[in-house]
Amino acid sequence: MEVLALVYRNLRARPVRSILTLLGIVVSTASMVLFLSFGEGLRRALGSELSSVGPAILVLPEGVEAISPGYPELGPDTVRKLEGLAGELGITQVIPYVVLTRGGFDPQSTFIFQGLPDGTSPKTLYPHLTVSQGALTPSPRGAVVGSRVAERSQLTLGKTLRLSPRISLQVEGILQPVGGLSDSVIYVSASAVHAALNTQNYTSIAVSVREGRKAEDVAKAIQERIPGVSAQTAGDVLRFAERAVRISDLVRFGISLVALVVGGLLVANTVMMSVYERVREFGLMRALGAKRGFIFGLVLLEALLLGLAGGLVGLGLGGLASAAVNWYTVREVGLALSAVTFRLALFAMLVAVVLGLLAGFLPARTASRIPVVEALGRI
Repeated sequence: MEVLALVYRNLRARPVRSILTLLGIVVSTASMVLFLSFGEGLRRALGSELSSVGPAILVLPEGVEAISPGYPELGPDTVRKLEGLAGELGITQVIPYVVLTRGGFDPQSTFIFQGLPDGTSPKTLYPHLTVSQGALTPSPRGAVVGSRVAERSQLTLGKTLRLSPRISLQVEGILQPVGGLSDSVIYVSASAVHAALNTQNYTSIAVSVREGRKAEDVAKAIQERIPGVSAQTAGDVLRFAERAVRISDLVRFGISLVALVVGGLLVANTVMMSVYERVREFGLMRALGAKRGFIFGLVLLEALLLGLAGGLVGLGLGGLASAAVNWYTVREVGLALSAVTFRLALFAMLVAVVLGLLAGFLPARTASRIPVVEALGRI
């Protein structure tokens, strides 16, 4: 306790320098926490979205990933082939759908239309959906809208939606809010989207399998029987997303590493200046019997406390920034895209502690090796 009191007294003796150094660590730690929280949030959001999907397999054009489907490329013949394999592979449902996005980069002006086969309810794909007003299944010229897009665009039953300059749809149902992307989707008939795109192709085909059949085995069989397609299970999608998020985590950590290095240099500068100013104090300690290891540990502890305190405050600040990001993304797209998880908090504190230790090592080594006679002779 006496050592801690000595360290605290020394840091308080130079409050401005200590506070500025602390701010450097706080900013660098907070930026790292915020950057890496996006990866944690994406993992959590994707897992939540996949758990809400009913069908176990998603069939896509070869080379296309489920998280980034493009222009419709799967023809009606692919649907017929899958239906023909139903008895052999234990397939219970084949649900082709086509996706059309209208708008720009601003979520407020973007509309996502998901076209389903005539007479198919969106609940078939997303079992958690329930209707708040009107019908749950859209007619060939009707639309069932998610709660968020209905609120954002002030859509009510009977309102007209323009899918293209020549195709208009009428709002026939509004869904209950469930949280997630489903709240921002407009469910329509696939025939309406086909007419708007002037194609009969589909974006993806959802496939349900009989209980007791392994989705992985069925997906592999589909790829072997139908050339030019990729059959992906929820596990496949998660593994691909994990690889992509991990790469982006490394990029974001590399960016935040610059701030961490600056924070480390600030700590090293503060502790080194403190060492030079306290040469006589260290010399007196040595003359009274203090060992080199004690001096080394004393100086290193100062750097460690600066790193630890800055890490704690930076973690709290990063958590607040993450909450602010989530407030915005939930309002705009219905998803919390940032998350400060336990492992992220632990990693941030570990980085802050290591930063303090590395930054304090050289000053501590310098202080412990100052000759007693030379130290006492300085004014």
